Amino acid sequence: MMNTADYVNEFLTANTDIKRFLRMGIINQSALARIIMKEFSINNFDAVLAAIKRFRFNYQEMDLKIEILKKSNLEMAMGLSIIVIKRSYSNLKIITNIIINRKKLNSLKIIDTGEGFAILVEDVLLPEIKRYVPVEQILKINNNLGELIIKSNEIIERAAGFVNYITSLLSEMNILHIISFYTDTIIILEKHNLTRAFKIISSKIGK
Repeated sequence: MMNTADYVNEFLTANTDIKRFLRMGIINQSALARIIMKEFSINNFDAVLAAIKRFRFNYQEMDLKIEILKKSNLEMAMGLSIIVIKRSYSNLKIITNIIINRKKLNSLKIIDTGEGFAILVEDVLLPEIKRYVPVEQILKINNNLGELIIKSNEIIERAAGFVNYITSLLSEMNILHIISFYTDTIIILEKHNLTRAFKIISSKIGK
């Protein structure tokens, strides 16, 4: 059984010009509510008006996400692995010492997960980590990975659901991990999906 929002969506989907004017904010929402009430024999004006406002709000939110991605920068890296180790102070100290000794802060990323510390690392650094971390402390290793880094404007902090929007663009491939922190959105994929994902995301940037 259809509810009020379903009727509003049906009407606006069938009347694309009205939908476009509503998104632009140049249509009288009260007058539109009365038209929809008459079209579907609905008696509750407040419910129809509220559904119209939600519809416009949802489109404004989507427009904001599209605009943020459009103005973002995209980076790609290959030759990566993820090693998951047990969560402990001693293991964290080992990883910290490796970073200090190599003097490369960007050589790995540490993610605190439910399983332990997931470390995204360049393949060349993986043997060094395995050499210093006891084998019984290693939970899992994934090789042949790559990452996409979407660097966005600070306005992304006001865009609820931006990560969901990105995952919807990549819905046909398996995303191993996605991390959103401040203005960066980091997507970890298997190597064979990386180029296709890059093309999909880059097609939305700068358009």
